Amino acid sequence: MTTTAPEFTSLAARDDVHLPLTLTALSAISHGAGTSGNTQLLRTRDVIAPDGRRAAVPYVSGNSLRHTLRAALAWHLVRTLDVPDRSLAKRTVDLLWSGGALSTTGSQADLDLNRRVHQLLPGLGLLGYSAKSDITAGTLWVDDVELVCAENANRLPARLADHPHAALPNGALRTETFGTRHDTVTTAADRFIALAEDTLDSTIDTVQMIYDMQVIKPGATLYTGLHLATPTEGHVAAFYTALDEAAPKTDRRRLLNLGGKRSTGYGQCAVDTPTEVETTISVRRDAYEAHLVDNRTEVLELLDEVTR
Repeated sequence: MTTTAPEFTSLAARDDVHLPLTLTALSAISHGAGTSGNTQLLRTRDVIAPDGRRAAVPYVSGNSLRHTLRAALAWHLVRTLDVPDRSLAKRTVDLLWSGGALSTTGSQADLDLNRRVHQLLPGLGLLGYSAKSDITAGTLWVDDVELVCAENANRLPARLADHPHAALPNGALRTETFGTRHDTVTTAADRFIALAEDTLDSTIDTVQMIYDMQVIKPGATLYTGLHLATPTEGHVAAFYTALDEAAPKTDRRRLLNLGGKRSTGYGQCAVDTPTEVETTISVRRDAYEAHLVDNRTEVLELLDEVTR
């Protein structure tokens, strides 16, 4: 389905958007909070259980999920605009992938520049950014990703209040796993290792190490919410594009990766979204991409101006 792309020139606020998400862990989820020896600890927070007891319950920070959406939108922008390799300043790459940084001093906000960013680069306006001497807040609010468990039973949204996991202690939904950093000695690659000629000792110190990680178990259910506060048309279009990029739809479901160690198989989740969201994603993404393509030159010039 396609639609005529809006110009996104109006900054008039739309109604707020609230999108609840329910996730099912398809693989173990790792979200680090430092180490103890060789064990990477799982990030937890103290909560008060319904019976008054205090418990440390794992969660994934909303900031981590927000970064996933920002990175997805950045990759989408450079692909859609066919940005050549080695053509962007580092400050521009930092702006797109990590929100930028303050580079000058002063207290006078550039209102005209901010307005043009929201109009031409609604993805930046959606997530917020830092540039020159200004920190510009985004319109997207991201909740922490919480675990459905007994300790969180009094905090669960209504849709999950009767979930079977709401009766399980969080300890039943977490475990430890381990990995090994392999030594090249005793593999086919060891024939390339040089031995010192001035010693008869042919032994070599090993570099193999076993490490442990605390993780949330596969099959656990989690929940979060994405919220747009007084967004523009452009923010809404960028939001649904970011969701589509970060949680692409397969034949059966949408998949989203959470937490750390993603490159080694951790953090894959199935995302349950409301039915009406699928149609909205298609329409909004078409509009957002048409806007970027139609304004390619202006968008790239503005990206450079914001950080100059």
